Amino acid sequence: MEKNRNLIETCLIKIADNDCSDSFRILYNHYYNRLFQQALYYLNNNPDYAQEVVSDVFIALWQSRKILKNVNDPDAYCFIALKHAAARYVGKNFREKHELLTENLPDIHIEDNGVDSELIDKELREKYNEALNNLPPRCAEVFRLVREERKKYSEVAEILGISPKTVDNQMNKAVKLLYMQLKDNLIIFFF
Repeated sequence: MEKNRNLIETCLIKIADNDCSDSFRILYNHYYNRLFQQALYYLNNNPDYAQEVVSDVFIALWQSRKILKNVNDPDAYCFIALKHAAARYVGKNFREKHELLTENLPDIHIEDNGVDSELIDKELREKYNEALNNLPPRCAEVFRLVREERKKYSEVAEILGISPKTVDNQMNKAVKLLYMQLKDNLIIFFF
């Protein structure tokens, strides 16, 4: 077990420092099946959805590879990334459709039991809250209602007395601004 952990940590460093595709292939082979099985659970055993979400995680890992050498717990990092990717996938693809049940999707506000994942989640939550507090007030309010309270655009429009198009515009603005502030941690926040 310790040998695998050292191998994966070495791979992360090689990926981050040297863009090493062979090390990325080792990382992929090490995690793919486990991430796929967990994604199946989150997405009600739909292999197409699970494959798409796991692919998104690996694409984001590669795109964010320069920060991988700072990862202390690769298992926690990958599974937290999967958790966020699944939540985002459900929110993005099934907001209006109710064909995908979300009962198996983890609550991203609940901390994992491991000490490392608790620290990761706490640190990331602080960065997220700080970035959210830097948004313009109306923009932050719309973002919180849609993303944190899981309200539909039409509900938010009614609550705030604005049009659904304004809600959409505010959400786009919020995502762009949050992206700029959190792009180094994009894999965790939005996946």
